[in-house]
Amino acid sequence: MPDGSKQRRFPRYAIQLPLLHAPRTPTPTQTGAGWTHNLSEGGACVELDRRLSAPTRLQVRFQTDCGAIEVETQVVWDLEREGGGGGAGSVEGGVLHGLAFTPLAPDQLQALRDLLLSQRRERRAGVRLPVDLAVTSQPKGEAGSPLQGRMGDMSRGGLLLRLTQALPPGTVLEVTLLPPSGPVTAEGEVVWVDPPHRQTFGEPIRHGVRFTALGWSTSLSLALLLGEPA
Repeated sequence: MPDGSKQRRFPRYAIQLPLLHAPRTPTPTQTGAGWTHNLSEGGACVELDRRLSAPTRLQVRFQTDCGAIEVETQVVWDLEREGGGGGAGSVEGGVLHGLAFTPLAPDQLQALRDLLLSQRRERRAGVRLPVDLAVTSQPKGEAGSPLQGRMGDMSRGGLLLRLTQALPPGTVLEVTLLPPSGPVTAEGEVVWVDPPHRQTFGEPIRHGVRFTALGWSTSLSLALLLGEPA
């Protein structure tokens, strides 16, 4: 990866956010998607769905748990990847780019600083974004009708799943998200479930699911889903 230390004046934080990008032209026509790898007040390392050479100028929208942050950026380097960055089981990846932000408006800068501060406190790379969406889930290798449920939030690493029955930790699921744009399927493992004393009769039971096999094409579908305004 290119050494950006000469241009780097701000500390960078490992933060994964979905993003949408488009060329900074009077009539941008090619909207793409991707994920951040790290972020600072001055720029970001991002994984995109296509190679963009320096010094391409882009309009980028980062989706956060407090809303979108839209910035103007310039590509300063790019690097083709042989492997993926989507977590365990990923076998493909996008193209890494270094982006430098053009001077930010005061409200943009404050929103970015608030995000960096909150993530520094939580020490978590994956930002959980609220998503209320219908899903189906099927224990891997089992027959029968899939379980109906809803999502509560999602990051690149996993999701909060609400189901009508409790599944034990360690259960491997095929989870299918059902947005209007079409189904998206990912594999994940239940890592926690609400204990009995936190369950309410007749109410969905919360499960924490960690993605275990998330290829680049699925990562892009999730970025597009999360990156669109509510």
